[in-house]
This record gives sequence, C-alpha cells and structure tokens, in this order.
Amino acid sequence: MESEHQPTAQDLPPEEGVRGETEEAQEETQQVQQREHLPAVHQVVLAYQGARYAGWQRQDNAVAVQQVVEEALEEILPPQFIGRGPVRVVAASRTDAGVHALGQSAHLRLRKPFPGNLAKALNGLLPRDIRILKIAAQSADFSAQRCTIGKIYSYRVTTDPVPSPLLLQHAAPSRDLLDLGLLRRAAALVVGSHDFTAFALRRGNHRQPVRTVYRCGWQQTGPGELRLVIVGNGFLRGMVRTLAGTFLEVGSGRRSLESLRRLLRGAPRPQAGPTAPAQGLTLERVLYPSPWGTDACPGSAAEDFLRHSRSPWERST
Repeated sequence: MESEHQPTAQDLPPEEGVRGETEEAQEETQQVQQREHLPAVHQVVLAYQGARYAGWQRQDNAVAVQQVVEEALEEILPPQFIGRGPVRVVAASRTDAGVHALGQSAHLRLRKPFPGNLAKALNGLLPRDIRILKIAAQSADFSAQRCTIGKIYSYRVTTDPVPSPLLLQHAAPSRDLLDLGLLRRAAALVVGSHDFTAFALRRGNHRQPVRTVYRCGWQQTGPGELRLVIVGNGFLRGMVRTLAGTFLEVGSGRRSLESLRRLLRGAPRPQAGPTAPAQGLTLERVLYPSPWGTDACPGSAAEDFLRHSRSPWERST
C-alpha cells in the first residue's frame, strides 16, 4: 500500500465540484480575498440534505446551500461584525447538486467574535434540511480549504426490488445482482496515487488529475443496502460518483477488474462507467491536523470512522 504522507496546503488540488473560473467565480474569489484580513475566524461545521439545492456553491439561476447560509448570517450579524462587503462562507468541498453532507466544514471571517450562540441563532432561521452542527473560533491562519489533509465520502446503494421512498432520498437504486466480494476487490485497486482522469466530469476544471486515495471499501449496512466509503486527499469533480458507477459495473460482472486497472492510468472519461446518481453521495467528514483538528493522518481517521459511524439514514441490521 502507498505510504500515507501529510499533504501540505500546496499539495491539495481543487476539490470535487470545483467549477471553471467563470466571471461569477472570479467575483466571489475577489470578495473572499477582501475579507482575508478580518481577524475573527470561525469554523462552521454543517449538515444538509442536498435534494433541494444546486450544490454548495452560489449559482445565478438556482438556490445553493452557500447562499441560504450566507443570507441567514446577514440577517443575524450586525454591521460591526461583518465589515466591508458581503458575508462569505468558504467551504472545504463544493458539493454538487443533490449531494448531501453530514460533516461539511467551512470558515467565516468577521471583524470580531460574535458574543452569542451563533449556531443556535442560525438554526432558528435556516430551513430544516440545513443544520449548523458547530461554530468554533479558530486561529487566524485557518482555512477550511487549504488546511485539510483529507475528506471522507460515502456512497449508498440499495438493491431492494421495491426500495423504500425514504431510503431513495439517500441511496441510489440498482437492479443488478451485485457481488460484494468483487465490489471490495475493485475498491482496493484504487487505493494509492493514480491519474483519475477517467473518473472526472469533462466539464470540470482538472489541471491536476493525480489524487491519493487512502482507504476505499464496501460495507453491507442492511438487507439489500451497501455503502462505499472512500478517503482521499482530494477529489476531482464527479470522481466519487463515477468510481461508484464503475464499481457497480464490476460488481455486476459487466466490467473486469483488469479494465478498472487500465482506467487508473489516465484513460479518457468515456472509457469509465456512468456517473452514479447524486442522491447516493454524502460528504461525511473533513479531516484537519493539529492545531485545527485531531486527525493525525487520513488513514487512521478513516479506520475510526468505519468503526464508529452510522449515518442517520442507515437502518440497523
């Protein structure tokens, strides 16, 4: 197995969901940079169901999670806390439309610390499908994007011939008879550093296609319910969902393990499997080393997650 290195901020590539540098994206970048000097830095940990939203990042023609959170903050915070320019909440992962999060991490810069319970105030304004789990003061050099050493994603699949409508909000249906052993062998192949070009959406911004996957595996979480867990230092746009779609081809016997090996050598996107539906994907956790967090390395954090995690929408076996 590849050795687990501690990636620096410069090592970390653009995250899954990063879009090209449109005029809107450039304007947002400028607004964020204008607030870089503000001294009071807060880490915001939040969860959301992605079904009603066009992803995390603000959009011109659709409602995104970032917009909803920032508008709620502007209602709560007096001008003396905001400073010049609009409030900006910068997330570690720009999840795509329909994707969920149980442990999204973001940072917020203010002129001075907010004296009240900002998380409680926000939850009183936000819709029920967005919840603030924690807001904590961080050091001035904290960045939700640049300080991370890894992220944990999961992808859920149901093979139930008549799946529950509630389950389908958070899992993708599969009509195939899936071989769990083949799924696990396929997942093991992607561990290490590879060129994941074949698994990236072609309209994404992927100047650095090599990513390191620290852990990747499938679990049986219930009758007819499977969960893929993947931990890496960064993910191309669409990478986890396309890996899931390709793994399902292997698990159903429609693709060989050797075919998957060839894809990891920088093959073009059309050679990989389909991009699996968005509702099955969840950002579970963002990993930070000391002094911003307690994750010594992504691999050990992944093992801890696998031992203790059970997401709210997983039923007991």
